Amino acid sequence: MPAPVRSGILASNVSSLETPPEAPKKQRTGSAFPVLLSALRGSPVAARPTPVAAPSSASSGANVLPDINGISCDALESTIVHLHIHLAIFINGEEQQIPFGIGIGQPWQVSESDEGPFVTDGACFYWIHTHTEDGIVHIESPVRRRFTLGDFFAIWQVPLSGTQVGNAQGQVITYINGQRNATNPADIPLLPHARIQLCVGGDVPPYPFDFPPGD
Repeated sequence: MPAPVRSGILASNVSSLETPPEAPKKQRTGSAFPVLLSALRGSPVAARPTPVAAPSSASSGANVLPDINGISCDALESTIVHLHIHLAIFINGEEQQIPFGIGIGQPWQVSESDEGPFVTDGACFYWIHTHTEDGIVHIESPVRRRFTLGDFFAIWQVPLSGTQVGNAQGQVITYINGQRNATNPADIPLLPHARIQLCVGGDVPPYPFDFPPGD
């Protein structure tokens, strides 16, 4: 299965860090058009196109980062609320790579995993973050509250609306768990094992995504 590609529609959060070598099975190529996030289940099921890596402008290098939408960056991860979501973003039919380390303050400790680079530790953790670049978004929160895709993008520092994803502008077609959905993308709730897909510049039918066993 082809891997996502990195390009410039979204800002990258790894510019100040030397990225560890990627797992041999993953191969990424460049794209002239910037890109974004991950995949969903649905019908019809589409063959998975080659994804393109989405850059991020998440804050780095600070020991104390500001609260965002009431979400703080804490020294330790909490498991009072612990759930995972999968996000896929397609720009002009190309799947975008979601960076690892979104919502994790630098400096990082990064190790290799089956999913590629894995951020094992950082200066602090926002309650919504990514450890890997496989599209899985983690919520590890000390409080029970409603989280939205807009919260994640605010932490990522990437624009999101019904007509924009990163620098890509146009109608945003949204799928949730494989079904077309008219909800404003920023208002989509982040629920356990939700599979969210955003498309700009053309509709890409959702394809299945299976969370790892025990996830």
